[in-house]
Amino acid sequence: AVVSTQSTGVVKMAESGGDTGWDVFTIDYVLTGAGAGPLTVIVNQDSRETYLLIFRTLWKTKRIEHGLRKIWGKTVTWDRTLPHIIGEIGDFRHKVNIICSEMQHFISQVQYYINFEVLECSWKELENSVNSAENLDIIIEAHKRFLSIVTERLMLIKEKEEVLQKLYANYTNAVKFMEAYDNAYLVLKKANLQREERERNVVRKTKSGGWGTTSDDQKSQKTEDEEFSIYVKINFEATLSSSQHIH
Repeated sequence: AVVSTQSTGVVKMAESGGDTGWDVFTIDYVLTGAGAGPLTVIVNQDSRETYLLIFRTLWKTKRIEHGLRKIWGKTVTWDRTLPHIIGEIGDFRHKVNIICSEMQHFISQVQYYINFEVLECSWKELENSVNSAENLDIIIEAHKRFLSIVTERLMLIKEKEEVLQKLYANYTNAVKFMEAYDNAYLVLKKANLQREERERNVVRKTKSGGWGTTSDDQKSQKTEDEEFSIYVKINFEATLSSSQHIH
C-alpha cells in the first residue's frame, strides 16, 4: 500500500517476526496526476527500485540517530525520574552514557558523510546537468549517473558489499543497545516504584502509631534489593557490553 504525500509516499514492506515500524516502512516516489508523464520516463521502475534501496539505507541511519537521541534524553533525566534508586545505578548510568556517546559520534559521522559527501555533491551535479540540458535524453542520462554515484558512495553495489555489511553490523549493535536500554529502563522504573511505595508505607505506619518497618519488611526489602543489584550487574551490564562494539 502507498500513502501519497505529493511526490513521495510511504510503502509498507512485507513483515517478518520481530519487525517494528522502522523495519516495515520505507519511502517511495508517487508519480501520478497531470505532468507525471515525463517524470515517469526519467524515474522509471528501475529507478524507483534503486531509490527504495537508497531510502532504506537512509531510513536505517535515521532510526539509529533517533533512537540514540531518545536514550540520551531519557538518561539525563534519571535524577528526576528515578530518584529512589539513582544512588545504586551510578556505574550503569555511566556505562550507558559512554556507549551512547560513542554510538552517537559514529552515527553523526555517517550522517555527515551521507549528507555532504554523497547527497549534496551528487545532487548539485544533477541539478547543473538538468539546468543545462537541451533535451530529455540528456536529463535521463544525468539522472542515471546521479543514481549510480549515490548507490556507489552508499556502498550499495556488489564491489562494496563487505563494507556495507560492516556498517549494517554496527547498526545492528546499536539496535541491540537500544533494546537493552528499553528493557533495563522498565526494570529500573519498577524498582524505583517499589522504593517509593516503601517510603509511603513507612510514613503511613508511622502516622498510625506503629513501627515504620518490621523485621518481615526488612527481610523482604533486602531480598528485593539483592535481586535488583544482581539483575543490574549481570543482565544489564552484560547485555550493554555485548552491544557496544563499533568498528
